[in-house]
Amino acid sequence: MVHNARRAEAAAAAWNVARRCEREGLAVEVGSELPLPGPGPDLVIAVGGDGTVLRTAAALYPQEIPILPVLFGGVGFLSAVEAARFEEALEAVRAGRAQVERRMRLLAQGPGFSATALNEIAVVGPGQQRFVELTLCVGAEALGTFGGDGVLLATPTGSTAYALAAGGPILAPGLPAFLLVPLNPHKLGLRPVVLPEGAEVRVRAERQALALADGDPIGALSPGAELRVRRAPKDTLLVRLPQTPGLFARLREKLGWP
Repeated sequence: MVHNARRAEAAAAAWNVARRCEREGLAVEVGSELPLPGPGPDLVIAVGGDGTVLRTAAALYPQEIPILPVLFGGVGFLSAVEAARFEEALEAVRAGRAQVERRMRLLAQGPGFSATALNEIAVVGPGQQRFVELTLCVGAEALGTFGGDGVLLATPTGSTAYALAAGGPILAPGLPAFLLVPLNPHKLGLRPVVLPEGAEVRVRAERQALALADGDPIGALSPGAELRVRRAPKDTLLVRLPQTPGLFARLREKLGWP
């Protein structure tokens, strides 16, 4: 069990459920970050918000170990169940009533660095500068050069996160595609594009830029440097339960859809 270190109630809930599991003969490790001591687990429970799930998934990669997200605070687009039903959720998993969804990750490779992301890869301006100029290619075809705040490459999972706030469309989680979303481009006709999962996007920095994976800096791009983004070879596995809301139920709840 991996809990949000900043939420005492998440840590307390993790330890309470862990003690119950141990009384029933299950080996459990609890901590605020991975890797935890001991052999590789059969299940990882992420106790917190979406940030806890993203950090847990990144730490597990490239291992495809199922993650059960239990929501303690935050928006919780990735959660399988809310905190009040924590023990009920674990019973459902043990009884075989859970399903596992495969979620695409993106792989970003730049000069001297490499990282994967469950939500999105971003290329933005460094520090307070903000403005950046980028040249983009999709496969062998040039998309063009534009200035602005940067660009996002987002998975279907990430389509309801930063990409949505930037004006991108929502993709169903299992769709074999990802998004290219310009961030405040200085060309009004430049709009988000849905790409097939097998596409490779090359982003060349025409001035200093910063690459991010799920919001965390992964490397700098000097003028002329290139970042390559494509589907990662391994996925993130998310546990879903009978009571886990579907896509449109989540959109109604989280985004206020009618």
